[in-house]
Amino acid sequence: MRSWCLLLALALWPAAPAGAQLSISAQANKTQVPLDDQVVLAVTITGIQSSLPDPQLPTLQNFSVYSSGRNQSISFVNGQISSSVIHTFVLIPRVVGTAIIPSITVSAGGATARTEPIVIQVVHQAEPAGQAPAVQAHPTQTPTPRPAVTSRQTARPSGSAAAAPDVFVTMELDKSKAFVNEQMTLSVQFHTAVSLLGNPQYVPPQLEGFLAEDMPPLRHYNETRNGRNYFVTEIKTALFPLRTGRLTIGTATVHCQVQQQTNVDPFSPDFFERFFSQGLMTAQTRTLSSQPLRLEVTALPDAGKPIDFSGAVGHFSLAAATDKSRTKVGDAVNLTLTIQGTGNLKAIAEPAMPSLPSWRVFDPVTSVNLQKKGDLVQGSKIIRTVLVPRVSGDLAIPPVSLSYFDPTRNDYVRLRTQPLTVSVAPGEPNAVPTIGYIAPSAASAQGIIRVNEDLAFLKVRPRRTMFTRCLEAIAAAGLIHILPFAFFLWALALNAYRGRLSANPQGARFRGALKAAAARIRQAHDAGDAQEAAALMAEALTGYLAGKLGEPTAGLTMRRAQELLQKRQPQASQESIELIRSVWEDLDLSRFAPAAAATQNAEAVETLSQKLLLLLEVLEKELKR
Repeated sequence: MRSWCLLLALALWPAAPAGAQLSISAQANKTQVPLDDQVVLAVTITGIQSSLPDPQLPTLQNFSVYSSGRNQSISFVNGQISSSVIHTFVLIPRVVGTAIIPSITVSAGGATARTEPIVIQVVHQAEPAGQAPAVQAHPTQTPTPRPAVTSRQTARPSGSAAAAPDVFVTMELDKSKAFVNEQMTLSVQFHTAVSLLGNPQYVPPQLEGFLAEDMPPLRHYNETRNGRNYFVTEIKTALFPLRTGRLTIGTATVHCQVQQQTNVDPFSPDFFERFFSQGLMTAQTRTLSSQPLRLEVTALPDAGKPIDFSGAVGHFSLAAATDKSRTKVGDAVNLTLTIQGTGNLKAIAEPAMPSLPSWRVFDPVTSVNLQKKGDLVQGSKIIRTVLVPRVSGDLAIPPVSLSYFDPTRNDYVRLRTQPLTVSVAPGEPNAVPTIGYIAPSAASAQGIIRVNEDLAFLKVRPRRTMFTRCLEAIAAAGLIHILPFAFFLWALALNAYRGRLSANPQGARFRGALKAAAARIRQAHDAGDAQEAAALMAEALTGYLAGKLGEPTAGLTMRRAQELLQKRQPQASQESIELIRSVWEDLDLSRFAPAAAATQNAEAVETLSQKLLLLLEVLEKELKR
């Protein structure tokens, strides 16, 4: 009873709303920026669910806003998911002065979180006289080991009418061949040589068969092509192919509004109207697309593949450590495995734990921390496992192994951690084990040592209440339990029988014809008038014949009844048919005779009743189905 109450209370306990632990924060890398520079805005959203909503960025009139991707981190602690997503935006100032980034909001589960406003001071940076404007170079990056690049594949702009168009989009891969789950970098460059009106809208390419990771931040630099200077915005994405064969990357599209000069005739009659309504510059909407790319994905070699290989591709390291080197029986020890390196860390499976008979091993808790530096997806995956020693002594934790494929070496690599040793002291004599149950010493088979038991069998003194005694008496009743079951079967059969009768009203009328006629005859005996008695007996006869023949009572004549009886009931004898005619005529004579004659023949009512009962008895035997 207590367990049912506890389950009911847990079911009715109100759940915490999804947005109860949702938070958002925003941080700019600088609060004072020159007009020709940029601000990197990082918006961090944290919550207890694996899928977090995107921030609602307000309108920023003083900036051109570009999305620079997102970076997500997911951790599992005690079966609960917590995640953090960092959205990166690049803000390019438009005018000099004080600009305010309003509060950024995020909503989930009926709750809303918002950031504090950020004030940015935009200053004017004058160029030295006699010098050309400085060209913003591509940002220099720290050299980082990366896979060997076989070739670079570039998608040129499609449909370029001129050698040096005003705006165009290109897309390229850092390699044309790759292994399954090997990282490659996709770069999309948006080139513009004219002023844009508003923020361009970027539509990323379709990536079927790939796992994609954004590579923030956006790159901005100047580049000269065909003798024309372009301002370039570059977006990079890390791709991990998931299947072999020839894969296709769809087109990257940018929607923008280009400033275009309008030829206006100053002598036109509507010159001033057009000048004040449109000006000398108009906006032209352009849709720019790159050519699709194709990539050849090769399967990992079978030669030399380790047995424990689970698909990890990249370059990794493996380390193991415990939070304590000394403990006692029953106390927990945390074993931490750290996988660090470059590659798809999310796809790395947890290494198999070695056999630990002297330990009680609990389910691991995993967290992934990703960092995107030098155009590489890198970071660490931390796996924490709780171990509880069962016995005392110097207990060893064998090495843990991990296998991965290194594309730079074109070979498999097997990593092994160093073995660990923990000194375990005996527990307190009277202390209750925190986890598990230490079994008392008992006789066992030779060569088998009992280390521990997970279940402790408790014996409590039973408390018998009146309710308990009643339940025990009912349980010991024996065959009496058959009675409720038999009653249930009887009720079920009765219900089925009644349902069958209600489904066939004609059959019910056939079976109940004799009963209805007998009731009418009894009413005739109680009638005080001979004519009334004859009428009731006539109704009994016609009602009986109508029920047996399946005809309506109204309009049934003696001739019609005889014809139907001969046609539908061939087993009826000729004597029965003649008897029907005789009784029918006698009833009609009594019904329609004068009142004086009816009074003089009242003694014949009893004789007529006996004759009708004899007829019904004969017909009942002959008309049985």
